[in-house]
Amino acid sequence: MMQPRGRYLGALVLAVGLLVAGCGQEMKKENEQLKEQVTNLQKENVDLKAEIVVLKGENEAMTKELEEVKAKIEQMEQRTKQTKGSRPSRPAKKK
Repeated sequence: MMQPRGRYLGALVLAVGLLVAGCGQEMKKENEQLKEQVTNLQKENVDLKAEIVVLKGENEAMTKELEEVKAKIEQMEQRTKQTKGSRPSRPAKKK
């Protein structure tokens, strides 16, 4: 009775050992894939941060340009009002 139990136990230990060895290779492969994925994501993160800096600079430049255009429009409106105010009004044509 002791001998069959030992065989079963030995077979079980062998099966578990083979299973763990196989899983170890899969885990190692998955770990390498995850490391590669982390590296790619870190690179993408750096690239996106650089793009944010560029876009912020462009945004600031466009905001400044918009303010300059608004100021020019305001100046033109003031000139138009001054020009209209300095002209004598024309009498309406009679029919």
